[in-house]
Amino acid sequence: MTLPDQSRQLRPAPAVRARTAYGIPRAKVPIDLYLDGNEGLPAPIDVTDLLGTGCIELVRRYPNARSLEALLSERHGISPERVIVTAGGDDALDRACRTMLYPGREMVVPQPTFEMFPRYAELAGATTVSVVWREGPFPVDAVLSRVNERTGVIVVVTPNNPTGLTATAAEIQRVAESAPHALVLCDLAYIEFADRDVTQAVLGIPNAVAVRTFSKAYGLAGLRVGYAMGSEEIIGWLRTAGGPYPVSSVSLAIAIDRLASSGDAMTGYVSRVRDEREELSTLLEQLGASTWSSQGNFVLARFGDATAVHLGLATLGIAVRAYPLRPGLEDCLRVTCPGHAAQFARVCSAFRSLGATVVANS
Repeated sequence: MTLPDQSRQLRPAPAVRARTAYGIPRAKVPIDLYLDGNEGLPAPIDVTDLLGTGCIELVRRYPNARSLEALLSERHGISPERVIVTAGGDDALDRACRTMLYPGREMVVPQPTFEMFPRYAELAGATTVSVVWREGPFPVDAVLSRVNERTGVIVVVTPNNPTGLTATAAEIQRVAESAPHALVLCDLAYIEFADRDVTQAVLGIPNAVAVRTFSKAYGLAGLRVGYAMGSEEIIGWLRTAGGPYPVSSVSLAIAIDRLASSGDAMTGYVSRVRDEREELSTLLEQLGASTWSSQGNFVLARFGDATAVHLGLATLGIAVRAYPLRPGLEDCLRVTCPGHAAQFARVCSAFRSLGATVVANS
């Protein structure tokens, strides 16, 4: 028997192959409540009314993000040259990594965190240097102990995903001042849900970039609109590192409308999410799970049998995020707070129905 020539088979890189298998059994009941992606409530938008008679012209011409960048710069008290609109916050993070990283360079990343950072470093040919941040304050000393002349990027995600832990403005400032040759990349995707907004502090740091998004608190994850803010020089680099038209005209128009009109509605939604976050944490603790003190729009909890809880929720039509292949998170689930009374009641009822014998942290 002749074995096939492995070199002639179409095979992705090992890292890609590893990422295609999450090891999570699929439930056979249709999911209709998705609490695994941390999306916000859908925005109340009538696209036809919003785009109006200019819709055809808007679609025909290449998009121009200057109007949204001007609104964002006004909102944050900086010049438009210090803002770049990108295809979600992910695009901004990727551009920053491709700007500062290349073979021989390193990125320092507190873990666990947003799983795309090591991939961005890998795509740039750089090395990821991990620092443990599973509890407590941001690990400034541990991060700085790993900084050297090869360090190109230091990542700060606050509130962190998936733990919800936060870094203070003073901690970010200290990191930046101690590593002036590195870019301090601050992912602030969930900052609207935090007790303190560090955006303005980050904007005062010359070697830092603040990345924000319309995907979470604004409820526009499907439109892929994010933005980065920093010095004119750094933002100029980010413009060069990507394509000139990253966001569609339709997405830009809806984001502008949402930015201008969300106001009280978003404030109310954020307030409700904060209340749900506290109530859900309390419930899970009562059932025997352990939770992190999150300031995102989600709760991360450790269970005695995370797989059983994950599947149990799925049989009730509820999706939450599991981490079977993430070291240290194998027995954890992340639950998005829906910001909606009926949906939240359903989630709480589902956890109660599973019972303490399944949920308890053994």
